[in-house]
Amino acid sequence: MRRLRTLTVVTVLALAGLTSLSGCKKSGDGKGELPPATGPGAPPLPDLPSFAAPGSAAGTGAPVGASETRTTGILAARDQVTVGARASGTIVELKVAEGATVKKNDVLFRLDSRTASLMRNQAATALKAAKLQEAAVQREYDRVKQLVEQNAMPRQTLDTLQSQLDGAKIGVAQAQDALRLAQQYIADATVRSPLDGVVVKKLMNVGEYATLMPPSPVLVIQDQSKLELRFRLPERALAVLSAKDAIRVTVPALGISRDATIQRLSPAVDPTTGTIELIALLDNADGALKPGLMAEVSIGGAAPAAPAPKA
Repeated sequence: MRRLRTLTVVTVLALAGLTSLSGCKKSGDGKGELPPATGPGAPPLPDLPSFAAPGSAAGTGAPVGASETRTTGILAARDQVTVGARASGTIVELKVAEGATVKKNDVLFRLDSRTASLMRNQAATALKAAKLQEAAVQREYDRVKQLVEQNAMPRQTLDTLQSQLDGAKIGVAQAQDALRLAQQYIADATVRSPLDGVVVKKLMNVGEYATLMPPSPVLVIQDQSKLELRFRLPERALAVLSAKDAIRVTVPALGISRDATIQRLSPAVDPTTGTIELIALLDNADGALKPGLMAEVSIGGAAPAAPAPKA
């Protein structure tokens, strides 16, 4: 009887919950409900950049002399490297600041190399001792060899000296390796720039301890002599655009317009937006353009007028 009452109570509560949910769905004001994916009330699809083949009206293919395609893109550095320490140690000298222009092989910073210098001196001393030992064994070997040839000493003595001479030569080779390793530690304490560029970020200061593992990033350097412009167009642009096609680039923030050419097209189309990325290369020898700036792109027809530079 108790079990029957329990089941009856559970059934009544379940039916009451379903009735409550049904009533909320019918009488609710719609708050908290997701919009439909399609049909009335569905959110609008994102706008894609308009595209018309150069020399044709947008969407028709009819020839129009001044028609053009316009979109926007972002400028980015062609090359960027994060420079870290090649050995572990305290930074004792930082020779560049943010914004500094550097050339390839310029010294960027130095680590404390006093321990490495002591290791080098110790390795050099060990090498001298190993060479002296080799020379002593070599002289004894030559002397005994003559006696063995004259049958004045047993051959076994010469064999023993041969083993000692081989061991002495190995000792010299090990000491040479230790000296080269210490010299490499000293060389690694001085870090040089791997490319021509601009220091865009300083991540560590003098007095901080940089490690080899895990690598400690110290500086970020960008090659800004040429900038990449990345922009997107609908996938139908593949039918009429290719590498080496000319474009006109305008940077509204600076009032600068420059000609460029498409360097390459992305090997894949974004299935979400139905667009493809195009990459152009802009000369920036004067350093006027900066990575991260927005640029307007004109393909075919007249280029957009560049706004006047800010005073």
